Amino acid sequence: MQILRGIESFKAHLENQRVDFGCLADTSFLYALSYKDDRLFELANDVHDLLVEYEVPIFSNVISRMEWIDLIFRKQVTLGCLQAFETVNNHSFNKSIYNILKDIRDKNTAAKRNGESYKVDEARIKKLRKNLINEYGVIDLADFCSQYVDQKLTNEWEAIEQDFGLNFVEVMEGQISEMFDAELKWKDMVDVMGKYGLRGPDAMIVNCFDKSKFELLVTSDGDFEYCFSDPIQKTSTKSILIL
Repeated sequence: MQILRGIESFKAHLENQRVDFGCLADTSFLYALSYKDDRLFELANDVHDLLVEYEVPIFSNVISRMEWIDLIFRKQVTLGCLQAFETVNNHSFNKSIYNILKDIRDKNTAAKRNGESYKVDEARIKKLRKNLINEYGVIDLADFCSQYVDQKLTNEWEAIEQDFGLNFVEVMEGQISEMFDAELKWKDMVDVMGKYGLRGPDAMIVNCFDKSKFELLVTSDGDFEYCFSDPIQKTSTKSILIL
């Protein structure tokens, strides 16, 4: 197992070693490709350009796809909240909603200063749902989404998927395909969680990459490196690019 860091190291790797089956893309890589305010945007797009140049197919598993869409949704809600905040003031707007929108605005501003991409969390989405009321121009969260998210989410997600040229791994429990050397089993994923202390989605990526014929994993998560440190895996031809 080879660990790669930096665009020059990655380019040299592609020049010297063929990647026939493809690259498995982690959620963090996909999101970094999607938004310019993400701290890894430039690097992620440089990596994507090299993958296209060297004709390396890019794959994502179903869980990463779901996480990625969720991040895009949360980003769209964030942008909607910023737009809504620009139209209100402290004296004419419901105090609870004003404070929620102001808090989101402040956290987005702080994230920008730190070179990060802020996305509203589930707790704040629930606060919006609880506090949005008709007399302030938005009936409920569904009405808010119809104004600020809705078709924008569908359009952006579809455009991004098409632009990135993504392929998707959809293999059910115990099934095999031409992309895998062994069956994918939930037990193996749970074993990874217990052994390395990873969340379920991350453990699924580790298990998917380990059992697949994909030669490359692209991620910003350095924890994946330690999941492939066994002596047998060190002799593998697989590589992990850590952004």
